[in-house]
Parts: sequence; C-alpha cells; structure tokens
Amino acid sequence: MGANAANLGELVDDDADVYRAFSLNGHRKNQKVRAGCFYRRSDHHDGISVGLTPENAVADLDTNYGYCKLSVGRVHALPYQLRIRVDPQFAGHALIHNVPCIDSPNDDERKEASLIAGELARVAELVTNEPFYPQREGPEPLPVLP
Repeated sequence: MGANAANLGELVDDDADVYRAFSLNGHRKNQKVRAGCFYRRSDHHDGISVGLTPENAVADLDTNYGYCKLSVGRVHALPYQLRIRVDPQFAGHALIHNVPCIDSPNDDERKEASLIAGELARVAELVTNEPFYPQREGPEPLPVLP
C-alpha cells in the first residue's frame, strides 16, 4: 500500500489541516462527506491525494463539487496507522498513506478500505458543496473588441 519509502516526504504536522476536493458529485450529500470520497483505487499507487490548501486540493481538477477539511492529528489518531505526508514531487500536495484499495481482489482488504473510508468521512468537515474555482495565476484575459 502507498508509495515506497524512498518516495515519501515529511509527515504533515498534527496541528495542520489538509483539504480533499470532491471530484465526483456523490462525494457529498445532505451537508455530509461520504465514504466514497476516500476510496483509494489500485491505480492510485501513492495514496489518497489531499492539498495543503483548498486551492491545492482542486488545482488539477477540471471539475469539482467543493471540498472538505481534515485535521491531520485526527487522521493520525485513527487506529489504522494512516499517515499524511507531503508529496516531494508536487508543491502544495500531500498524500494519505497506508489506505487499502477498495478495488482489491482480497475481501478483507476491501472491507478494511470501506471501514477506513467511512472513518475518514466521519472526521472530515465539509467546507463547501459548491464548485470551487479559485483565481488562477497567469496573464489577464485579452479584452473583447467591439
């Protein structure tokens, strides 16, 4: 599970918060974060992506449906050895490591993945269920000529 030890960055401090974007509409419902937001698929080799800021959380998404906030200390305190580490390859990005895959062929791993996703959803705080598109840096758009 997760990235190999050589690719791991520093642990994110327990006093910090990280942010998870809702990449699917079903990741939140009735002002609650749903477990599906924290399902890790096997093609996500390094873990579950989170941002160190809301802007970082949505940066690589063409479409989002809002985002939630996680207290790093609460995640680290869960009884599953989950660790949130800075991604050394991408500024502002971090990964939740040691999360089993929801699409594993192993029944026990799938059950644990579902349990952990539910716990992460329980400790997550919904910030907004509205799409979040912060101002992107770059040149000003050209004016429309009459």
